[in-house]
Amino acid sequence: MFASSSTAARAGLSTTPLRRPTRARAPGPTRAASGSVIPRPVSSDDAASSSSSRVLATPSSRPIVIAPGFGNDSLDYEHALGRSDASLVQSLTSRGFAVHVARVERKDWFIGILKSILTKGFWLNACTTTESYGWYLSRLDEAVNQALEANPDAREVDIVAHSAGGWLARAYIGGALALVTTPNAECSAAGLSRETRVRSLISLGTPHIQDAKADPTRGASKWVNDTWPGTYFASDGVKYVCVAGRAVVGDVASEKGSITRYASGSYAVVAGGDGNGVCGDAVVPNSAALALEGAENVLLDGVWHSMSTVGTFDAASSYPWYGSDDIVDSWLAKL
Repeated sequence: MFASSSTAARAGLSTTPLRRPTRARAPGPTRAASGSVIPRPVSSDDAASSSSSRVLATPSSRPIVIAPGFGNDSLDYEHALGRSDASLVQSLTSRGFAVHVARVERKDWFIGILKSILTKGFWLNACTTTESYGWYLSRLDEAVNQALEANPDAREVDIVAHSAGGWLARAYIGGALALVTTPNAECSAAGLSRETRVRSLISLGTPHIQDAKADPTRGASKWVNDTWPGTYFASDGVKYVCVAGRAVVGDVASEKGSITRYASGSYAVVAGGDGNGVCGDAVVPNSAALALEGAENVLLDGVWHSMSTVGTFDAASSYPWYGSDDIVDSWLAKL
Protein backbone atom coordinates (compact mmCIF):
# COMPACT_ATOMS: atom_id res chain seq x y z
CA MET A 1 0.00 0.00 0.00
CA PHE A 2 2.66 2.51 1.03
CA ALA A 3 5.69 0.90 -0.51
CA SER A 4 8.18 3.66 0.29
CA SER A 5 8.47 7.16 1.69
CA SER A 6 8.08 8.58 -1.82
CA THR A 7 4.94 6.52 -2.30
CA ALA A 8 3.66 7.76 1.03
CA ALA A 9 4.30 11.35 0.00
CA ARG A 10 2.33 10.86 -3.21
CA ALA A 11 -0.50 9.40 -1.15
CA GLY A 12 -0.65 12.55 0.96
CA LEU A 13 1.02 11.21 4.08
CA SER A 14 2.91 13.62 6.29
CA THR A 15 6.34 12.03 5.96
CA THR A 16 8.54 14.76 7.42
CA PRO A 17 10.39 13.59 10.57
CA LEU A 18 8.96 15.01 13.76
CA ARG A 19 10.56 14.56 17.15
CA ARG A 20 9.85 14.64 20.85
CA PRO A 21 10.51 17.59 23.18
CA THR A 22 12.01 16.79 26.56
CA ARG A 23 9.40 18.23 28.94
CA ALA A 24 6.27 16.50 27.70
CA ARG A 25 5.34 13.23 29.38
CA ALA A 26 3.87 10.38 27.41
CA PRO A 27 2.55 6.90 27.94
CA GLY A 28 4.91 4.08 27.03
CA PRO A 29 4.95 2.89 23.42
CA THR A 30 1.99 0.76 22.42
CA ARG A 31 3.41 -2.57 21.32
CA ALA A 32 1.97 -5.62 19.62
CA ALA A 33 3.16 -8.45 17.44
CA SER A 34 5.62 -6.99 14.93
CA GLY A 35 4.74 -6.72 11.29
CA SER A 36 0.95 -6.64 11.44
CA VAL A 37 -1.65 -4.46 9.78
CA ILE A 38 -4.70 -3.95 11.97
CA PRO A 39 -8.02 -3.97 10.10
CA ARG A 40 -10.94 -1.74 10.85
CA PRO A 41 -13.51 -3.75 12.85
CA VAL A 42 -16.61 -4.42 10.77
CA SER A 43 -19.85 -5.18 12.58
CA SER A 44 -22.92 -6.73 11.03
CA ASP A 45 -24.82 -3.85 12.57
CA ASP A 46 -22.62 -1.15 10.99
CA ALA A 47 -24.85 -0.46 8.01
CA ALA A 48 -27.98 -0.26 10.12
CA SER A 49 -26.39 1.93 12.78
CA SER A 50 -24.43 4.30 10.49
CA SER A 51 -27.31 6.71 9.97
CA SER A 52 -28.25 6.79 13.66
CA SER A 53 -24.65 7.46 14.72
CA ARG A 54 -24.13 10.20 12.15
CA VAL A 55 -23.21 13.45 13.90
CA LEU A 56 -25.18 16.37 12.50
CA ALA A 57 -24.62 20.07 13.05
CA THR A 58 -27.07 21.93 15.26
CA PRO A 59 -27.97 25.64 15.27
CA SER A 60 -25.36 26.13 17.99
CA SER A 61 -22.54 24.33 16.16
CA ARG A 62 -19.46 26.44 15.59
CA PRO A 63 -17.69 26.76 12.22
CA ILE A 64 -14.89 24.24 11.73
CA VAL A 65 -11.44 25.33 10.56
CA ILE A 66 -9.18 22.60 9.16
CA ALA A 67 -5.46 22.97 9.88
CA PRO A 68 -3.51 20.93 7.28
CA GLY A 69 -0.62 18.64 8.15
CA PHE A 70 3.02 19.08 7.19
CA GLY A 71 3.60 18.79 3.45
CA ASN A 72 -0.10 18.72 2.72
CA ASP A 73 -2.08 21.06 0.50
CA SER A 74 -5.50 22.53 1.24
CA LEU A 75 -6.79 20.58 -1.74
CA ASP A 76 -6.00 17.31 0.06
CA TYR A 77 -8.92 18.10 2.35
CA GLU A 78 -11.21 19.60 -0.28
CA HIS A 79 -10.63 17.38 -3.33
CA ALA A 80 -8.84 14.37 -1.90
CA LEU A 81 -7.01 12.61 -4.74
CA GLY A 82 -9.19 14.55 -7.15
CA ARG A 83 -12.50 13.51 -5.61
CA SER A 84 -14.38 16.28 -3.86
CA ASP A 85 -17.20 13.87 -3.03
CA ALA A 86 -14.81 11.82 -0.86
CA SER A 87 -13.05 14.67 0.93
CA LEU A 88 -13.00 15.62 4.60
CA VAL A 89 -14.68 18.91 3.74
CA GLN A 90 -17.50 17.05 1.98
CA SER A 91 -17.95 14.70 4.94
CA LEU A 92 -18.31 17.64 7.31
CA THR A 93 -20.47 19.87 5.08
CA SER A 94 -22.81 16.96 4.34
CA ARG A 95 -23.46 16.86 8.08
CA GLY A 96 -24.38 20.53 8.07
CA PHE A 97 -21.14 22.05 9.39
CA ALA A 98 -19.65 25.26 8.02
CA VAL A 99 -16.06 24.38 7.05
CA HIS A 100 -13.05 26.48 6.12
CA VAL A 101 -9.58 25.17 5.29
CA ALA A 102 -6.43 27.15 6.00
CA ARG A 103 -4.92 27.96 2.58
CA VAL A 104 -1.70 25.99 2.24
CA GLU A 105 0.31 24.75 -0.73
CA ARG A 106 2.97 22.04 -0.53
CA LYS A 107 5.70 24.45 -1.57
CA ASP A 108 4.88 26.75 1.37
CA TRP A 109 6.28 24.26 3.87
CA PHE A 110 9.62 24.00 2.16
CA ILE A 111 9.90 27.72 1.48
CA GLY A 112 9.33 28.32 5.19
CA ILE A 113 12.08 25.92 6.16
CA LEU A 114 14.51 27.39 3.62
CA LYS A 115 13.92 30.88 5.01
CA SER A 116 14.50 29.67 8.56
CA ILE A 117 18.00 28.51 7.63
CA LEU A 118 18.99 32.17 7.66
CA THR A 119 17.95 32.59 11.31
CA LYS A 120 20.06 32.15 14.44
CA GLY A 121 17.44 29.92 16.04
CA PHE A 122 17.73 27.36 13.27
CA TRP A 123 21.42 26.77 13.91
CA LEU A 124 21.02 26.77 17.68
CA ASN A 125 18.09 24.35 17.52
CA ALA A 126 16.16 27.01 19.42
CA CYS A 127 13.40 28.06 17.04
CA THR A 128 9.93 29.14 18.06
CA THR A 129 7.13 28.65 15.54
CA THR A 130 8.05 31.96 13.91
CA GLU A 131 11.12 31.00 11.89
CA SER A 132 9.71 28.10 9.83
CA TYR A 133 5.99 28.26 10.55
CA GLY A 134 5.05 31.89 11.09
CA TRP A 135 3.42 31.92 7.66
CA TYR A 136 1.30 28.92 8.70
CA LEU A 137 -0.05 30.68 11.79
CA SER A 138 -0.97 33.64 9.57
CA ARG A 139 -2.86 31.36 7.17
CA LEU A 140 -4.65 29.71 10.08
CA ASP A 141 -5.62 33.13 11.40
CA GLU A 142 -6.97 34.08 7.98
CA ALA A 143 -9.11 30.94 7.94
CA VAL A 144 -10.49 31.73 11.41
CA ASN A 145 -11.31 35.28 10.27
CA GLN A 146 -13.05 34.00 7.14
CA ALA A 147 -15.01 31.41 9.09
CA LEU A 148 -16.36 34.00 11.51
CA GLU A 149 -17.08 36.54 8.78
CA ALA A 150 -19.04 33.92 6.84
CA ASN A 151 -20.97 32.94 9.98
CA PRO A 152 -21.77 36.24 11.71
CA ASP A 153 -23.73 34.60 14.51
CA ALA A 154 -20.65 32.62 15.59
CA ARG A 155 -18.12 34.01 18.03
CA GLU A 156 -15.79 31.00 18.15
CA VAL A 157 -14.53 28.21 15.92
CA ASP A 158 -13.47 24.60 16.39
CA ILE A 159 -10.14 23.60 14.84
CA VAL A 160 -9.68 20.13 13.34
CA ALA A 161 -5.94 19.74 12.85
CA HIS A 162 -4.20 16.99 10.93
CA SER A 163 -0.72 15.74 11.85
CA ALA A 164 1.72 18.62 12.53
CA GLY A 165 -1.21 21.00 12.22
CA GLY A 166 -2.14 19.91 15.75
CA TRP A 167 0.90 21.23 17.59
CA LEU A 168 0.96 24.31 15.37
CA ALA A 169 -2.69 24.95 16.25
CA ARG A 170 -1.75 24.75 19.93
CA ALA A 171 0.78 27.52 19.29
CA TYR A 172 -1.89 29.55 17.49
CA ILE A 173 -4.29 29.14 20.41
CA GLY A 174 -1.50 30.29 22.72
CA GLY A 175 -1.09 33.54 20.80
CA ALA A 176 2.14 32.74 18.95
CA LEU A 177 0.92 34.73 15.94
CA ALA A 178 1.90 37.87 17.86
CA LEU A 179 5.55 36.90 17.39
CA VAL A 180 4.95 37.31 13.66
CA THR A 181 2.82 40.45 13.70
CA THR A 182 4.16 42.38 16.71
CA PRO A 183 7.80 43.49 16.86
CA ASN A 184 9.52 42.64 20.16
CA ALA A 185 6.57 40.61 21.47
CA GLU A 186 7.53 38.68 24.60
CA CYS A 187 8.26 35.05 23.77
CA SER A 188 6.50 33.39 26.70
CA ALA A 189 3.06 32.17 27.72
CA ALA A 190 2.78 35.09 30.14
CA GLY A 191 3.70 37.58 27.45
CA LEU A 192 1.36 36.20 24.78
CA SER A 193 -2.42 36.40 24.81
CA ARG A 194 -4.64 33.38 24.17
CA GLU A 195 -6.58 33.30 20.92
CA THR A 196 -10.03 33.48 22.48
CA ARG A 197 -11.89 32.70 19.27
CA VAL A 198 -10.99 29.00 19.41
CA ARG A 199 -13.19 26.79 21.58
CA SER A 200 -12.00 23.27 20.69
CA LEU A 201 -9.01 21.55 19.12
CA ILE A 202 -9.29 18.06 17.67
CA SER A 203 -5.91 16.74 16.57
CA LEU A 204 -5.79 13.85 14.11
CA GLY A 205 -2.57 11.85 14.25
CA THR A 206 -0.55 14.71 15.72
CA PRO A 207 2.91 13.97 17.17
CA HIS A 208 2.47 15.89 20.40
CA ILE A 209 5.79 14.62 21.70
CA GLN A 210 8.88 13.92 19.64
CA ASP A 211 12.35 12.51 20.07
CA ALA A 212 14.75 15.34 20.95
CA LYS A 213 18.01 13.86 19.66
CA ALA A 214 17.85 15.47 16.22
CA ASP A 215 14.82 17.74 16.01
CA PRO A 216 14.02 18.68 12.38
CA THR A 217 11.64 21.39 13.63
CA ARG A 218 14.80 22.98 15.05
CA GLY A 219 13.26 23.37 18.48
CA ALA A 220 9.84 24.69 17.40
CA SER A 221 7.84 21.68 18.59
CA LYS A 222 9.75 21.59 21.88
CA TRP A 223 9.11 25.30 22.35
CA VAL A 224 5.36 24.74 21.97
CA ASN A 225 5.40 22.00 24.61
CA ASP A 226 7.58 24.03 26.95
CA THR A 227 5.45 27.15 26.56
CA TRP A 228 1.97 25.58 26.65
CA PRO A 229 2.36 22.08 28.12
CA GLY A 230 -0.54 19.67 27.95
CA THR A 231 -4.05 21.09 27.77
CA TYR A 232 -2.78 24.48 28.87
CA PHE A 233 -6.01 26.42 28.32
CA ALA A 234 -8.47 23.79 29.51
CA SER A 235 -9.24 25.88 32.58
CA ASP A 236 -10.27 28.68 30.21
CA GLY A 237 -12.79 26.38 28.53
CA VAL A 238 -10.72 25.17 25.57
CA LYS A 239 -11.40 21.51 24.80
CA TYR A 240 -8.60 19.27 23.56
CA VAL A 241 -9.22 15.93 21.83
CA CYS A 242 -6.43 13.70 20.52
CA VAL A 243 -7.31 11.07 17.91
CA ALA A 244 -4.95 8.22 17.01
CA GLY A 245 -5.22 5.36 14.56
CA ARG A 246 -4.05 1.88 15.52
CA ALA A 247 -3.39 0.56 12.03
CA VAL A 248 0.17 -0.73 11.60
CA VAL A 249 2.66 -2.41 13.91
CA GLY A 250 6.23 -1.62 12.93
CA ASP A 251 8.60 -4.42 11.97
CA VAL A 252 12.23 -3.59 11.26
CA ALA A 253 12.83 -7.08 9.89
CA SER A 254 10.00 -7.07 7.37
CA GLU A 255 10.57 -6.84 3.63
CA LYS A 256 12.13 -3.62 2.38
CA GLY A 257 9.41 -1.42 0.92
CA SER A 258 6.65 -2.96 3.03
CA ILE A 259 4.31 -0.75 5.04
CA THR A 260 5.39 -2.41 8.31
CA ARG A 261 9.04 -1.61 7.55
CA TYR A 262 8.14 1.94 6.55
CA ALA A 263 6.06 2.41 9.71
CA SER A 264 8.85 1.23 12.01
CA GLY A 265 11.17 3.85 10.51
CA SER A 266 8.60 6.61 10.84
CA TYR A 267 7.80 5.68 14.44
CA ALA A 268 11.52 5.66 15.27
CA VAL A 269 11.95 9.18 13.90
CA VAL A 270 9.01 10.46 15.92
CA ALA A 271 9.50 8.67 19.23
CA GLY A 272 13.04 7.27 19.22
CA GLY A 273 14.07 3.63 19.43
CA ASP A 274 13.76 1.44 16.36
CA GLY A 275 9.99 1.43 16.00
CA ASN A 276 9.84 -2.35 16.12
CA GLY A 277 6.59 -3.66 17.61
CA VAL A 278 5.23 -0.13 18.01
CA CYS A 279 1.60 0.60 17.06
CA GLY A 280 0.48 3.66 15.17
CA ASP A 281 -1.27 5.03 12.10
CA ALA A 282 1.68 4.12 9.82
CA VAL A 283 3.36 7.50 10.41
CA VAL A 284 2.82 8.63 14.02
CA PRO A 285 2.97 6.15 16.93
CA ASN A 286 0.04 6.08 19.33
CA SER A 287 2.36 6.99 22.21
CA ALA A 288 3.01 10.37 20.55
CA ALA A 289 -0.48 11.05 19.22
CA LEU A 290 -2.08 10.43 22.62
CA ALA A 291 0.57 12.19 24.70
CA LEU A 292 -1.15 15.50 25.38
CA GLU A 293 -1.68 15.37 29.12
CA GLY A 294 -5.28 16.16 30.10
CA ALA A 295 -6.77 15.69 26.62
CA GLU A 296 -9.63 13.37 25.79
CA ASN A 297 -8.16 10.51 23.77
CA VAL A 298 -9.82 8.57 20.96
CA LEU A 299 -8.07 5.41 19.68
CA LEU A 300 -9.43 3.98 16.43
CA ASP A 301 -8.51 0.52 15.19
CA GLY A 302 -7.63 0.23 11.51
CA VAL A 303 -7.46 3.97 10.85
CA TRP A 304 -4.51 5.32 8.84
CA HIS A 305 -2.65 8.64 8.98
CA SER A 306 -3.73 10.01 5.60
CA MET A 307 -5.70 9.42 2.47
CA SER A 308 -4.31 6.66 0.26
CA THR A 309 -4.33 5.93 -3.45
CA VAL A 310 -5.27 2.37 -2.58
CA GLY A 311 -8.82 1.89 -1.45
CA THR A 312 -9.37 4.68 1.06
CA PHE A 313 -12.36 5.98 -0.83
CA ASP A 314 -13.29 3.17 -3.18
CA ALA A 315 -13.15 0.61 -0.36
CA ALA A 316 -13.41 2.67 2.78
CA SER A 317 -13.73 -0.28 5.13
CA SER A 318 -10.29 -1.56 4.10
CA TYR A 319 -8.04 1.51 4.42
CA PRO A 320 -9.88 4.40 6.07
CA TRP A 321 -8.05 7.49 7.31
CA TYR A 322 -9.11 10.04 9.90
CA GLY A 323 -11.11 11.98 7.33
CA SER A 324 -13.00 9.08 5.75
CA ASP A 325 -16.75 9.52 5.83
CA ASP A 326 -17.33 6.43 7.95
CA ILE A 327 -14.68 7.55 10.49
CA VAL A 328 -15.35 11.24 11.11
CA ASP A 329 -18.30 10.64 13.44
CA SER A 330 -15.95 8.82 15.84
CA TRP A 331 -14.25 12.12 16.68
CA LEU A 332 -16.81 14.67 15.48
CA ALA A 333 -19.05 13.63 18.36
CA LYS A 334 -16.46 15.08 20.76
CA LEU A 335 -17.09 18.68 19.70
